[in-house]
Amino acid sequence: MKFKKKIIVEIKGGFGNQVFQYMFAHKLRNDGFKVKVNTRFYDQFKPNEEAENTYRSLVLPPKYFDFENISYLFYKFLILNNRISNSRKLKRVLKNFHNPLYEHIKDKNYNYEIPKKFINHFDGYWQNIDFLVSEKDYLIRSLSKNKIIKNSIYVKTNKNSAMLLVRRGDYLKMNEELSLKFYEDCLKYLKSEIKNLELNIFTDDVDWVKNQKIFSIAKNIYGPEEEPKKVIELFAIMLNHSHFVISNSTFSLIAAIISEVEESKVLVAHPWFRNRYYGNLLRDKWVKIENK
Repeated sequence: MKFKKKIIVEIKGGFGNQVFQYMFAHKLRNDGFKVKVNTRFYDQFKPNEEAENTYRSLVLPPKYFDFENISYLFYKFLILNNRISNSRKLKRVLKNFHNPLYEHIKDKNYNYEIPKKFINHFDGYWQNIDFLVSEKDYLIRSLSKNKIIKNSIYVKTNKNSAMLLVRRGDYLKMNEELSLKFYEDCLKYLKSEIKNLELNIFTDDVDWVKNQKIFSIAKNIYGPEEEPKKVIELFAIMLNHSHFVISNSTFSLIAAIISEVEESKVLVAHPWFRNRYYGNLLRDKWVKIENK
């Protein structure tokens, strides 16, 4: 009897990361594999409590993307196999030991080859913009299962409106925050291309933005949200723009992918990060603003 390979994709991180992970799972499903997801990453968090990781909540349930969550029993089975695979004792006793049933696969180490083991546990962010662009209709259908997003997608936008994302917070700790010069260059470009520019800013550092003179032209400044419904509402507002400064945030990138039209100006940091690995997150037609 031949057993069918099992594919499990971890869902973790914020809104943008969740979308990329679901879209990666969808690609694997299109490749003919039976795929389920695991969302138990979020069980570690409690509102208003500090954790080792930045507080996150599951904003997008698996049913939006037509996936099933693995059972609690299978989740425990994954943990057991992960421990077996990483056991130093087994590796000392059995030289060159490899778990014959299970493989834990990170995005940095995966070259899109056919999964080899009976259980293939994909744990990463899978940030490849091609997954979103090639399956844009599926992405829109999936997100439209949320009524707030659905209503926002089909609203006619002001052709002069632009959203700009300023992310600092955890990026400061990572030394990946964008410079004031980056935002100055973005605004200079927008003003040269868009008459009567209407600018809205989305940020996790409202005080810093308000203290920078260059942002005084903003019509609105939207602060961060954590509660899932509020995150959805914030994303819906992002969608209602014609032009996008996505900076280096997958949250705003997804809004741009969904709402951009031929006339849209989409500005992105280049490189996305200065000091660390990132996936394929740039489109050729987007305007690259130097990140240094």
